[in-house]
Amino acid sequence: MLTMCPMEDLAAKLDMNPVDFFKKNADLTARPEVYRYEIDKCAEMIGWSDKWHKRGDSGSGPVKRGLGMSLHTWGGRPHDSTCEVRIQPDGGVSVNMASQDLGVGTYTTLSVIAAETLGLQIPDITVNIGSSKLPISGASGGSTTVGGTSASTRRATVNALEELKAVVAEALEADAADLVAKDGKVFSKTDSSKSLSWAEACRKLGNRTITGQGKQPDRNGGKLNDSGVGGVQMADVSVDVETGIVSINKIAAVQDVGLVICLEQCESQVYGSLIQGVAWALYEESIYDQTTGKMLNPDMEFYKLPGAGDIGELEVHMVQNKYDDRGVIGIGEPPAISPGAAISNAVANAIGVRVPTLPLTPDKVLAALADA
Repeated sequence: MLTMCPMEDLAAKLDMNPVDFFKKNADLTARPEVYRYEIDKCAEMIGWSDKWHKRGDSGSGPVKRGLGMSLHTWGGRPHDSTCEVRIQPDGGVSVNMASQDLGVGTYTTLSVIAAETLGLQIPDITVNIGSSKLPISGASGGSTTVGGTSASTRRATVNALEELKAVVAEALEADAADLVAKDGKVFSKTDSSKSLSWAEACRKLGNRTITGQGKQPDRNGGKLNDSGVGGVQMADVSVDVETGIVSINKIAAVQDVGLVICLEQCESQVYGSLIQGVAWALYEESIYDQTTGKMLNPDMEFYKLPGAGDIGELEVHMVQNKYDDRGVIGIGEPPAISPGAAISNAVANAIGVRVPTLPLTPDKVLAALADA
């Protein structure tokens, strides 16, 4: 935010549309082609070309409407992780690691990866996490957990499947390298008559359990994750200059996050970041006694949070490997960066002056208007 607000201030000084300004300077970023695509897509989602006006040129009447934008980047590097995948003779599959799910979607993503690798359905997979007795994995992180655990799970599942294929190949009189697991079956790619259901294939194990191990990082296991993402957000707000109240009409977000494992869940993370962004941009503020350091609003009576009616319309679009073949990158933190700047820029566009600090509470909006 410390960068994006001055950048929009500069665009206003240059009498430029911020969309044109940021696209013109996108080559200064690490991923210019991604940002240009995201700016155009986000502008389409929010109707920028029809709604944007020069700063402060929002017409007569006490309610002023404005648009603002922001772009951001983040690391998202994965943590180290070890996974153990077990295939039982009865067809049961379990993913085991000492990770956790504190809202980052670990249960879902690990189930998706194991199920897709083995040609099964998500309910066929049992995920065991949350115990230090399991193979060690990294600490919880909004942008580290999924990248680390997904890579170790993929490797462990592939290794377990290779062992199963070796057993099934003998029973089918086929080459193990020619076998695939898909749609609940293990079969030959070149001879479809050589096929077993998943349950039949697992019964060939007798009383043996296959245990596949996978680690992240694994220098010999290929690159399954990455770091460095880009995102663009635009906000459409209304500001009542008589009361100082800022209302959100719509926020649009376009986010690049490398390989998306579960689209609905990934979008949900972005929606959550936008809601959180509205909260800290307009409402949340810790007030302290400057002498004692005591927090003066430590409860929900005086610490303001938005309600459902304060959030406005939200729209999210994920960029899925449009420009490269990068692996999994964390999504928990990146989209939480831009909302404050996009909303602040939209308020400046609406009322013609910058409100210098967040949250953009009515008293600060009125003070900025008075100073102007």
